[in-house]
Amino acid sequence: MRQHVFITRDADKFDARGIRGAPDWLVEVLSPSTAGYDRTVKIPLYERAGVPEVWLISPKRRSVAIYRLRGGRYGQPTILSLTGRTRLTAVPGVTVDWDRINARALSIDE
Repeated sequence: MRQHVFITRDADKFDARGIRGAPDWLVEVLSPSTAGYDRTVKIPLYERAGVPEVWLISPKRRSVAIYRLRGGRYGQPTILSLTGRTRLTAVPGVTVDWDRINARALSIDE
């Protein structure tokens, strides 16, 4: 099952057919069968589209790879473990609390 989440702060990007243009932040939860494709094909597409910040979450590795657009390019991603809190740079004031998400995910599995 593919899982995508995105945030756009520009309401003018929405119309009757959906969103037009790049979101400010996009996250994908990787699956083992498509992780290579997501890293090698989709990341360059997001870069060309101008998505300022992309997160690829690897449940298997329990990590997130954060790609940030600088000068029109993504450099090497910042790799963080899924613990504590991670602040979005593309959307000021938004923080992901991994410990809370992990606690909730564990309670769903029980």
